[in-house]
Amino acid sequence: LLCYSNGTDYVRGFRNAVAQAKNGRVVVLVDCTNLLNLRHLHDKDRGWETPYPTNQDEFMSFDNVRRFGNGGKTLIVSYGNGVVTALRARQNLVEKKVIQSEDCVDIIDCPYISDIPGGLRDALSIGQYEHILFSDICKEGPGSNVLSSYVVGLQKEGILPARWSFVAAPRAYNPLGNVVTF
Repeated sequence: LLCYSNGTDYVRGFRNAVAQAKNGRVVVLVDCTNLLNLRHLHDKDRGWETPYPTNQDEFMSFDNVRRFGNGGKTLIVSYGNGVVTALRARQNLVEKKVIQSEDCVDIIDCPYISDIPGGLRDALSIGQYEHILFSDICKEGPGSNVLSSYVVGLQKEGILPARWSFVAAPRAYNPLGNVVTF
């Protein structure tokens, strides 16, 4: 199960998915509707437009992750639209002077959500992060959060720091919240 946050990774990952499917593996891609036409991260910066990877040999394996920052003590782990939200939140924290710079918070995009990607394990094994926030874009509730399995696995492996937290989307997609559901 894959959920990409940007066009470049989607193309590279789709190439890998096709190759895997040709070898008999079932691969499912989930799209975040908000990302389909997204161009800007902040105002009109065109910050989410990415170049098309024209090299046909360029692909993204299931273990690959994308890092935004590499020196912070705090980490946000997400996928899909959660990556865009985390990048915007990080800039907002700088603007409100909650953190000194964007370098204080790293973000790791984990598009492979069926299992813990090797790239995430590698990043956490170094021991650089004092705080980790797992930000799941799926609704909160039993069986809904794909990142919850990351937490369980990383705890078993002993590479999760003592201070971590988990957040997920509210259970309703409508402006009335939990009062009325579809």
